[in-house]
Parts: sequence; structure tokens; C-alpha cells
Amino acid sequence: MLLLAALVAACDTAPGPEPLDRRPPTLTDFAFAPQRVVFGLLPPEQIDGDSVRIPLSLAVTASSPDVPIAEVRYVVQAPGGLAEPLATGTLRPTGQNRYEATRTVSLPAIEPTTYTVLVYAVDQAERLSGEARGQLTYVRQFEPGSPPVIDAVEAPDTITRPAPGEPAIALSIVAVVSDADGLGTVEKVEFWNVNTPNQRIPLCDDGGGLPCGPASSSGDATAADGRYTQTVFLTSDNAAGTNTFAFQATDRSGLTSAVVEKTITVE
Repeated sequence: MLLLAALVAACDTAPGPEPLDRRPPTLTDFAFAPQRVVFGLLPPEQIDGDSVRIPLSLAVTASSPDVPIAEVRYVVQAPGGLAEPLATGTLRPTGQNRYEATRTVSLPAIEPTTYTVLVYAVDQAERLSGEARGQLTYVRQFEPGSPPVIDAVEAPDTITRPAPGEPAIALSIVAVVSDADGLGTVEKVEFWNVNTPNQRIPLCDDGGGLPCGPASSSGDATAADGRYTQTVFLTSDNAAGTNTFAFQATDRSGLTSAVVEKTITVE
């Protein structure tokens, strides 16, 4: 009886067959930038002899309902898929099922072509998700691409003036900008009061290290992150009332974003 009990216990702890209803990982919201690279618009430091160095950022949401995700991988593949990939690697988890990576990819400088950028997930049972993919286009000559986009404007809806004799209040205004061709193609971002459209104020993505228009510093926190910033100051002399401001981005080819408006009330 003791031997039989031991055999039954051993059978209970032995691994069983893999459940057939477990689902593989899924991918959504894949994004990467740039999607288009123009040789003539690259800064000199990205050109290295017969190659160009492109900083590529990738992000995707990966979910696995049954088995935890082991890793999310990316591949940058040359046309035809026959040659060795230009780049491979993993995306790091950043929270809420989001995975991100930044990688500098070297492309042949002489050969205009289109590369495939793809990502896929692997769970801890070694099941693969489907692929999420897009195209990275490299061209030698300038051709108009996609216009920039103002994704959001960050500024308070209402602000109260300081009392007479009190110091001015610093007001940070931020336009969050993206461009499918890469942020390096964005030439300028501006805003203005809709009542005085000729008096335009620049916003800068310079990390606060350079003069930005009439200001000695834009107040921008981090350079080249797509958050274009300008710091303005509100004094007791500013008139009370409601003002509407317009925001627009322009790229090097002259393509402009849609105008985004923001209303701020001064009390």
C-alpha cells in the first residue's frame, strides 16, 4: 500500500501535457521613427563614408493572456529578406505592456531602398506572436514626405496674475510634436495669439541650452524629445481675459502641421 501511494504521488507531480487552449502573445500599437530618411537632410555627424547612421526608435504593446512574455524582439531587414538583418535586438518593458527600444542602424549611403522593420513577441512557453511590421524608406534626393503633427499642447486652462509687487509667474507652454520622417526634419514650431497672427513666438526642443527667440532659455527640459517648449512670464500688469493661441509646426520642406488652438484665461 505504501508503494502504491508513493507511485500515485509521483504521478500527481509529474508534468502533464501542454494545455491546447493557451493563446500566443499579441501585438498592438506598433510605432517606429523615422519612417523615411533623406540623405540630403541628414546632419554631417550621421554620415560616415559609405554609410549613414540612423537613430531608430521602436515601441509596441505586447500582451499575453495565458503565459507571461519572455521577450519582445525587433529585426531591421534588407529588401528581399535574403541577406543578414541590418539590426536585431530586444525591446525593454516600460510598463503597462509597452515595450520600447532605441538603436542606431547603419544603412548603405549610396543605395536608395526600403527596409522592413518588424517586431514579434515570445512567451515563456516559446510561443510566437504574429509580426507587426512597417517600412523604413531611404532616399538620396529630397522629396516631400509627411508633414509634422502637433499631438498635444500642454498649458494651463486658467492662470491667476500675481498681486502688484509680487514676482512674475513663469508659465511653461509645451507643444508635443511628431513627424513620420523623423524629428530631425522639423524646422520650427511656433505659437501666436489668434488676434495678432504676425507676432509669432518660437518653441524650442533644445534642452534649454540655447537662446530661443527673445528668451535666453526656452525652459525646455530635454533636447530632441519632441516636446517643444517656451517659458513666458505673467506679471500683475498683464490684462485679465481669455486668449486663444494657435500652434503650428513646419518641416524643412515647408510642409506644415494642422493648426492646434489652446485657450488660456488670465484672472
